Amino acid sequence: MSAAALDEPVLQRFDSIRDDISRLLSSEAVLQDRIKQLEIDLSVYKKVFSETNAEKQRLENEREQLIQYYERQQESLEKQIQVSRVVVLLDGDGAIFVPQLIALGQSGGHKAATMLSDSIKEYILSLDEIRQFQLSVYIFFNRRGLLYTLNRCSYHSARLRLEDFVTGFNQATERFIMVDVGSDKEAADAKIKAFLEDEIRLPQTYKILFGGCHDNGYVTTIRSHITSGFKHKFILLKSYTEHAAGFDDLELPILSIPGLFISQKLVTSSQGQDPPATSSTLSPPLYDTPITETPPSSLLGRSDVYQPAHEMGNHSLGFSSPAMYSNLSLNKAERYSTVGSETTSDYGVTNENGHFNYNCGTRRLDPQLGLAKHNPPPCTRFYLARHCKYGTTCKYGHDYILEPEHYAEMKANAKKAPCPAVNKNEDCTFGDFCCYGHVCPHGTKCYFFKKGKCKFTRADMHKGPEGL
Repeated sequence: MSAAALDEPVLQRFDSIRDDISRLLSSEAVLQDRIKQLEIDLSVYKKVFSETNAEKQRLENEREQLIQYYERQQESLEKQIQVSRVVVLLDGDGAIFVPQLIALGQSGGHKAATMLSDSIKEYILSLDEIRQFQLSVYIFFNRRGLLYTLNRCSYHSARLRLEDFVTGFNQATERFIMVDVGSDKEAADAKIKAFLEDEIRLPQTYKILFGGCHDNGYVTTIRSHITSGFKHKFILLKSYTEHAAGFDDLELPILSIPGLFISQKLVTSSQGQDPPATSSTLSPPLYDTPITETPPSSLLGRSDVYQPAHEMGNHSLGFSSPAMYSNLSLNKAERYSTVGSETTSDYGVTNENGHFNYNCGTRRLDPQLGLAKHNPPPCTRFYLARHCKYGTTCKYGHDYILEPEHYAEMKANAKKAPCPAVNKNEDCTFGDFCCYGHVCPHGTKCYFFKKGKCKFTRADMHKGPEGL
């Protein structure tokens, strides 16, 4: 075999190897380009990942902040709900404060507010269900109607001091409200039902003390709320001894505060403005159940939030048993006060010997002179209406000692003068109990009326028989 023949396979092998090397060198360039492209892609992916990771971290931080905000809001809401509200709704046309308190004016209003708040506070905390609460009191009444009733029942001192009493009650604390709703029929009922509808459904309302048990018109409304699942929120605040029909069937808890509200419906007198002038027939003095100045509870703060004494440091609870109010007494100076004849009894005061005096004056009348002949004559308004707007500047006397016969003479004389309101064709707020005349005493046979000179000028003031 020739040498060339032997070398040919070797050469072919070398050619094959050369071709492989050429292919490898050619592929390396492509691979290098691919590597560069992948490195570029990796850089982009790393950047996107970094940005995404940063966004994720930001969102996680925001989520954490939102969770903290939600927890703070929830804690704040829980704190708001923790201060549970106790609401008192009183129909003042039936739940009437005792005249003894009303006759004390502003101090009586303060006393009534203190008695009410202390008794409610003691009752609510005794349930041992909540540790603190906020008390709100709403009283709706017909002022004109109450004045008329007090006058007809001869509670003249209470009538004269009613405005001051309301002021004192409203000033006791900012959430105690006693408001005149006017003389429209069922005006107080409408207000109370509206407040009841709103308050009963609030989650913050723990209890509602309802003071309208004298009127069975409320029974249907309360039963409707009981059916809706709010029975546990109701407490009846007792005023009259006997509830109106239907209230006992509701089977609700009852809170009674002795000495705060009248226990029986006021029955008006049919004997005229003044009862007969004998000690056995006079209406009871307004201090039959004396009441002393009681300091406000140490827990009655500006926010009206009550809580147990052990949570208030050195402040004592200072509860007063409701029963204690019926045994309180005024000191002698308070009991026999003679300022403006408004803080004494309606028809005078009782002296230390137990005898009843008709006034607290110092001057005696001359028996030889008629009342009109004295200088100055006794003031008709002061002695008969129990009030004179002129006070110490009045030109008539306020300091006489009058006996029953003097009152009778004064009443007879006053009836000879026309009532200014009726004479002007206006309504007299005192009605049949006005101390002045609403008709001419000479009736249709009045001499001056025929001459057109009678002081009784309204057209219907001369109707009826003479000598009325």
